Amino acid sequence: MKPQPTVPELVEALGSPRKELVERLRSIVRETLPEAVESVKWGQPTYTLKGKNVICFMVYDDHVNYGLFMGAKVKSKRLEGTGKGLRHVKVFGPADIDEEEFARLAREAARLV
Repeated sequence: MKPQPTVPELVEALGSPRKELVERLRSIVRETLPEAVESVKWGQPTYTLKGKNVICFMVYDDHVNYGLFMGAKVKSKRLEGTGKGLRHVKVFGPADIDEEEFARLAREAARLV
C-alpha cells in the first residue's frame, strides 16, 4: 500500500490555478487556527481540532471547495450544500476568496468542536 502524501506534497502536485487557491486557503486556516492539525484524509487537505474534523479542501478540476464539517450550524450566505453537516464555498479563482469571511467561518467551525 502506497503511503498517504503529506499536505505539502499534495499541494505541490496540483496544477495551476488550483495549487495557488489551496495555498491561499491553507494560509487562512493555518493563521486563523494555528492549533489545528493538518493532514490528508480522503485524499484531501483536512484540519482537525481535538481529534474532530473541522475544515477540508475538496479539489476538483475547475474549482476548490472550502468545506466546513459542521457548516450546517454556521451562518453564511456563501455556504452551499444539503448534507447533514457539511457545507462548502466554491472557489473558482482568487476573487472568490474573502479572507475575512473565510477566517470567520473557520473560527465559527472551530467553536463547534
